[in-house]
Amino acid sequence: MSGNLKSGRSKSGSDGFVLVNALVLVAALAAVSVLLLSRSEAGRARLLSGATAEQITLNLDGFDALAATILSRDLNATDHNGEAWAEEVPAVDLEQGQVSGRIQDLQGRFNVNWLANPENVLAHEAFDRLLKTLAIPPQAGTAIRSFLQPGGPTERAVWRAQNPALDPVGGAILSVEQLRAIPSLTTRSYDTLRPFITALPGDALLNVNTVEREVLSAFLPQLSPAALSRILAARNIQPFPSAETFLIAVGLGETLEEKEEGDESEPDPALLSVDQISVATDWFHIQASTRVGDLTASRDTVLHRKGRPPVVETYWHQTRRP
Repeated sequence: MSGNLKSGRSKSGSDGFVLVNALVLVAALAAVSVLLLSRSEAGRARLLSGATAEQITLNLDGFDALAATILSRDLNATDHNGEAWAEEVPAVDLEQGQVSGRIQDLQGRFNVNWLANPENVLAHEAFDRLLKTLAIPPQAGTAIRSFLQPGGPTERAVWRAQNPALDPVGGAILSVEQLRAIPSLTTRSYDTLRPFITALPGDALLNVNTVEREVLSAFLPQLSPAALSRILAARNIQPFPSAETFLIAVGLGETLEEKEEGDESEPDPALLSVDQISVATDWFHIQASTRVGDLTASRDTVLHRKGRPPVVETYWHQTRRP
C-alpha cells in the first residue's frame, strides 16, 4: 500500500518536471521567434530604406539629366531670363515619387572669386558698392577679401581658435557656402549677400542679360537710378545681342565713328569693358527636390555648358537629406 503511494508521488513529480521543461522550451522558442521576427522586420525596414534612398538619388539624377538636356538643346546666341530653361518645373509625378526644380543662371551674380585677384580693380570697387547697396557693414567685405586673398588671412589667431581649428589657404573657392566659415561674417550679412553672389572660375564673365539690378548698379556707378531702370526695361523687352551693344547703351562703348578714329588710349581698369561681360551663360545652378513616400531630399548642382554643339558637364553637386 505504502509502496503504491510512493510510486504515485514519483510519477506525479516526473510529470510536473516534464511540464515545466515543456513550458520553458515553449517560452524559449517564443523568444527566439520574436527575435527572428524583429530582425526580419528590421532587415525589411533597412532594405526598404535603402531602396527609397536609391530611388531618391535616381529621381534627382533624372532632374539633373533633364536640365542638362534642356541646356544642350538651347542653341540661342544669347541667354536671358525669358527663355524656356528659366521656367520653374512644377512637381512631376514619377513611377515612384515626385520631383521638381529649376535652372538658374549663375553669371548674373557677382563672382566672389574675382576678389581673389588683387589686380581686379573693377571687381573690388564694385563689391564695395554692392555691400553699401545691401547695407552690409564694410567689415564683412574686408573679412571676405582676407579669406580669398592668395595665402589666406594674415591674422590667423581667430581661425586657430575655432573648434576645430581652421587654416584657410586663400584663393578661389568652389561654393559660396565656404564663406560661412569666416568667423567675423555674421549670419545676417551672409544671408543678405547670398542671393547676389556666386563662386565660379575667375575668368567667368558677367551676363548683362541676366544680371540682377543691384549687381549691375555696382558695376555702373555712373548711371543714375532712372537711367539704370531704362536699361533694364529695354533689356527685358529685347535682350542685348552683344557685349558691345550693351556698352554703347550704357555710355561705355565705342561707336563705329569712334572706332574709325582709332583711339589708342588705355582703357580705365575701373570701368566695365567688353572683356568682362557677355550676353550668354556657361554656368548654371540646378535646384531640385524630390519626395518618395514620407522621405524628401534636395540637391544643388552646378552645370558647365561649353562648345558648339553644347556639351554640359556637372561641375559639382550636393544632396541634402533630412
